[in-house]
Amino acid sequence: MGVVYRAHDTRLDRDVAIKVLPTDRPLSQTARRRFQREAMAASALNHPNIITIYEVNSEGNTDFIVMEYVRGVTLSSVVKNRKLELSEALRYCIQIADALAKAHAHGIIHRDLKPGNIMVTEDGLVKVLDFGLAKFDPNAAAADNEITDAERTNQFTLTQPGAVTGTVAYMSPEQARGDRVDARTDIFSFGIVMFEMFSGHLPFMGPNSIALLHNLHFSPPRDITQLRPDVPKPLVSLITRMLEKKTEKRIQTMSEVALELRRGATGLVDGPLTWRPSEATIDMTRPPLRSLSTKRLWIAAGVFALLILAGLGGWRLLKKPKPTQPAAAQALPVDDNAYALYRRAREDLDHFDHDDNLDAAIKLLERAVQLDPQSAASYAALAEAYVSKNTANPDPQWMKLASEYASKAVSLDSYLAAGHVSLGVAKMGTGDSIEAEKQFRTATDLDPKNAAPHRGLGLLYNKIGKGDQAVDELNRAQQLDPNDWKTYLAIGLVDYQAGRFKEAAAAWETSLKLEPDNVPALRNLGAAYHSLGRDDDAVAALQHALEIKPAPDVYTNLGTILFYQGKYDRAVPAFDKAVQMGANNYDNWGNLGDAYRWSSDKKDQAKPAYDHAIQLVREEIATNPTQMELRTDLALYLAKTGNKDAALQELKPVEDAHDANPSDLYNVALVYELCGKRDRALATLLAAVKAGQDLNDIKNEPEFVSLRADPRYHLTILSAAAKPNP
Repeated sequence: MGVVYRAHDTRLDRDVAIKVLPTDRPLSQTARRRFQREAMAASALNHPNIITIYEVNSEGNTDFIVMEYVRGVTLSSVVKNRKLELSEALRYCIQIADALAKAHAHGIIHRDLKPGNIMVTEDGLVKVLDFGLAKFDPNAAAADNEITDAERTNQFTLTQPGAVTGTVAYMSPEQARGDRVDARTDIFSFGIVMFEMFSGHLPFMGPNSIALLHNLHFSPPRDITQLRPDVPKPLVSLITRMLEKKTEKRIQTMSEVALELRRGATGLVDGPLTWRPSEATIDMTRPPLRSLSTKRLWIAAGVFALLILAGLGGWRLLKKPKPTQPAAAQALPVDDNAYALYRRAREDLDHFDHDDNLDAAIKLLERAVQLDPQSAASYAALAEAYVSKNTANPDPQWMKLASEYASKAVSLDSYLAAGHVSLGVAKMGTGDSIEAEKQFRTATDLDPKNAAPHRGLGLLYNKIGKGDQAVDELNRAQQLDPNDWKTYLAIGLVDYQAGRFKEAAAAWETSLKLEPDNVPALRNLGAAYHSLGRDDDAVAALQHALEIKPAPDVYTNLGTILFYQGKYDRAVPAFDKAVQMGANNYDNWGNLGDAYRWSSDKKDQAKPAYDHAIQLVREEIATNPTQMELRTDLALYLAKTGNKDAALQELKPVEDAHDANPSDLYNVALVYELCGKRDRALATLLAAVKAGQDLNDIKNEPEFVSLRADPRYHLTILSAAAKPNP
């Protein structure tokens, strides 16, 4: 529904796509509302494989949506013009599954999934388009409890009961009957799309729509192995389960589909499983997350850029801790003037840890710059918002927008500190530490009482290894605004990475008091408490985080604690959940492999999990060849699969680099132990302990059972751990 035009945004000098509601014939209010709902559904989803909505507006009687312009072709034209290689088809399928899993997690059902609604760029990026028939699923969404079921139905179900929507060849049986649908209808449609991608044909055929619908309801799908014999059996089985006519027999979630696709990719895909941004577009403000041991206890290092930016709009008056804002508060009316819109958006950005605040802020700020194109503060805030979006879900388009908005802010008003801070973060994103420092210093000169540029300098210095200067700058930020929860979160990050776990826990506890229900602080406290031997407190913090917002890193931390408590069978589902929610993360697969390896009944599943981890970490090494943590992890996974020679070979660059990071040394010791090199294992483990490695994890590591029985362990490792660090 609607006509799409290519246009050029002269303000930001970029091409866009504009979808216009037809005006050549009278349209019902239902059609108009459906058009608006398309924008609402798509704009609520932040994911690299979902089209980005920039604006929803009207001009006279014409409604239109401004969206990202995708340079590419539809999947439909790709499939019609050539036969896809299995590896290429798998990469596309995984990206589509990830996009739909994201939509389903937010309660959005596409309902018109077909190759014509999927774009593929020249470099293999997939974008799912056209949520024009999308239907909000109140059972899946975390909707406001004050809204009744009847109100949700009136608001989101605009198709009349019994009406058939969608494209016949790609419909599910329940959708074709006009029955109520849920996420499983997208699974069926995606099964048809996958069948066509792998075989070049549709699973249900017919000379007309009636015959096709009859086959859809009563005939089994065609045998894909006859159409393409080289499709692996696991993928054939997956498609068959997706095309079950009864919803209760069908595979139940898109996350399961994505997981099975990745498992099916083993041995078929040599390169990346999904599209990855080029090195120039990767968010370099996110330093590698360090671990206490081979199990990754995740801390919120991914919010470095957010910590720098949040609060840069001023607001330096001391404030009482602000409680979590209810969703209803976000909908309060705002005066339609640029400054009022900016002030409301500033509140949302200062509480980026709450769901939907970023998107709400962006909509307010886009309206603000429409009303006042000279508002440098609004452009700086927009840069902040897009850096934050990129931190949560990396997309080169968002970092490009962040850089454009930051540069625009500085060009409009070179005396505005906020513009220089946002530009400093953008420079950090390109790895230009010298220019980033220059921008932060300019901001401190322009606004000496603003904490944000000092927080930026602190995190920048920590990133480039200037620990003492990092502490000085963060202390200065704290002095300027002692009630800013983001500064305490940053202080805790620096303390944690330096092995000062007690100080890190204290900083994060303060952050949590200042910002209640703060998921980053709760997640981090889980890691710090574990390092301090307070596992009950760690689990309590992580359980609270799950109540607020389930996330893969929270499940990873829970699984890690269970693993080191020897509860391997209970750790399996926690790590499995982390994989389902973050299947592109090699740590998640490695952790799952460890849990399988020591479980009572799933040992045979360990090697496939490690194989996935190996494939993903090799991809990381290809873009970060000097990062020693990646080398040690790869060596460890190879050792655990029995490939000892390859594991020892991977350690050579680490040995040459003289890496002194305690977690890397710990993993090197594990590799040596697994490869039968006890002397070297003991020597390396001793170096890890002296560097700050937590002794509790060594005591609970199942791979070190034999090593701990060696008399030299007690004479060297335990005695070294008993001595205080200088």
